[in-house]
Amino acid sequence: MIKVTLIIPSFYPATVYGGPIFSTLHTCQELAKLDDISINVSTTNTNMYSKLDVEVNEDIKFEDNFHVKYYDETKVDKFSLQLFTHVWKDIKASDVVHIQSIFNTPTPISLVYAKLFRKPIVLSPRGSLGDWCRNNGSNFKNLWLNYLLKPLVKDVVWHATAQQEKDEILSIFPNAKVDIIPNGIEYDIYQKSNILNKEEYILKYTKQNLRADKIIISMGRIQKKKGFDILISSFSEVLNIFPDSMLLIAGDDEGEQKALEQQVKDLDLEKRVFFIGSIYGQDKVDFLANADLFALPSHNENFGNVYVESLAAGTPIVASTGTPWSEVVEYGCGDWVKNSVSETSQAMIDILKKDRDQMRVNSKELAKKYDWKYIAKEFKGLYESLMEK
Repeated sequence: MIKVTLIIPSFYPATVYGGPIFSTLHTCQELAKLDDISINVSTTNTNMYSKLDVEVNEDIKFEDNFHVKYYDETKVDKFSLQLFTHVWKDIKASDVVHIQSIFNTPTPISLVYAKLFRKPIVLSPRGSLGDWCRNNGSNFKNLWLNYLLKPLVKDVVWHATAQQEKDEILSIFPNAKVDIIPNGIEYDIYQKSNILNKEEYILKYTKQNLRADKIIISMGRIQKKKGFDILISSFSEVLNIFPDSMLLIAGDDEGEQKALEQQVKDLDLEKRVFFIGSIYGQDKVDFLANADLFALPSHNENFGNVYVESLAAGTPIVASTGTPWSEVVEYGCGDWVKNSVSETSQAMIDILKKDRDQMRVNSKELAKKYDWKYIAKEFKGLYESLMEK
């Protein structure tokens, strides 16, 4: 049996961190179902601004062949002394070490321990090496890459979720070995949606009795990276062609919502644009399945789970070229354009003019190939190839 130690700064139920938490959880669950592989997650109890209510420094069984150990976060969302001093034991007991994240303190120390014990290493940057991500924030990121990470990654195998992320890795580490394995979804969950008419839908998510002919939605953490300001300006132009439309944005505020609400007010869209907070479970499925279009002009995404979730629910998407979703054009279930206001708005208009029923069929056809059961087999193949060397 291959023993994989997955080292990640935060893990389920730290859902405040969004899609990556769920994608990592589902990957582990599906891997644990396969023969001859066990998954042991080493993480912290951080939950961004607080700590998870979990037992620390103990192996917690999630499922057969799937255990999680939470180390106490000494300084919340910054550093875990307990992980720093104890994770070497987890690494020593493993056959393969899979490290996720780049700009977090567990990464360099885990790389050091893995090299010390001569363990094969997989390193997943999780979208953190894109130009927009590296250039927005502290200049410390480039110092971290050049002086702390580069000396430690000579022999690792990098994991990218798409060709775009592979290119980002190679632009910084030209000699890197990179395997592409996408994120996935629980496809079947998105096939069980409640059918809502427009009035029922708007009442359910806005708590208001309003009417709309076209419903455009978006979802993500309310932060600058997601490009919601571009989306709102684009939507104001869509109203010139589809004046009876509505835009609903779901997600937790990470400091950007106040500015966006002011933008909505300045554009006189207060009866047309609504922030509805976070939604989960069946509410999320129904939210995605009953809309006419999903749009998110993000500046950068290594994958973007919510795009494929929308497709699985049967709703076409407009994605930016800062994401890897160019294939929606080939499948006829959306558009992939620069995240300028003019290109985003035109793409939205073009999709809204197309046959909704056919777009539903096309969207689901593309999403099927991202079912987690297929993704887990790809990861197992990667781990097995490292064991053969």
